Amino acid sequence: MSALASDSNFIAFNISSKDKFQQNQNLLSLSEVSPIGKIWDKHRANTDKVLQYYAKADEHYFQQYAWRMKMCSELLEFQLVPNESEGILKLKLSDIRFCRVRHCPICQWRRRRIREASRREAACRQTSLMWKARAYKILPQVVTDYPKHRWLFVTLTVKNCPIKELRENLDSINKAFKRFTELKVRA
Repeated sequence: MSALASDSNFIAFNISSKDKFQQNQNLLSLSEVSPIGKIWDKHRANTDKVLQYYAKADEHYFQQYAWRMKMCSELLEFQLVPNESEGILKLKLSDIRFCRVRHCPICQWRRRRIREASRREAACRQTSLMWKARAYKILPQVVTDYPKHRWLFVTLTVKNCPIKELRENLDSINKAFKRFTELKVRA
C-alpha cells in the first residue's frame, strides 16, 4: 500500500500486494500514517490469496472475479478532517471502489462492519418504539383525567454549546421550561 497523491484536502493511498509496494519504496504506506492501515494490510493479503485461486480456475467468470478482486480497494482516498476534541487532523475515508465479490475478504470485512452498525441502530429504534408504545398506551387515561386541557406541539432549540458549558446550559433550559409550563393563559 502506498500514497499516490496528496493535496490540501485529500490523500490517496494505493493498497496492493507487497511486491508492488517494494517497487514504490519512496512512497508513504497507510500503516505508517494510521493504525487502521495494518487491518487493511491483513485483509488485502487475504484478498490476494483468494484472487490467486480464482485466477487459476478455467472458467472465465472466475477469472473476472480475480480481476475485480485485484482492483478491489486498490485506491483509497482520504480526507483530512479536524478532530475537535484533540485539535489535530485525522484521516477519514472519503472514496473507495469495492469489487463486491462474495468471497472477497475486504468486502466481507466492510459488510460485517456495516451490519454491526445497523444492528446498533436497530436497537436504538426498538427503544424509541417501546417509548412510543408506552405513550400510546397511557394516552386515553390522560385524555380522561384532563378533559379540558389542549394539546400543544412545541419545538424548542438552543445553539450547540461547548461540552464544558453543558451542565449550565441544561440547567438554564430546565429553568426556562419550568417557567414556560407555569405561565398562565391570557385570553
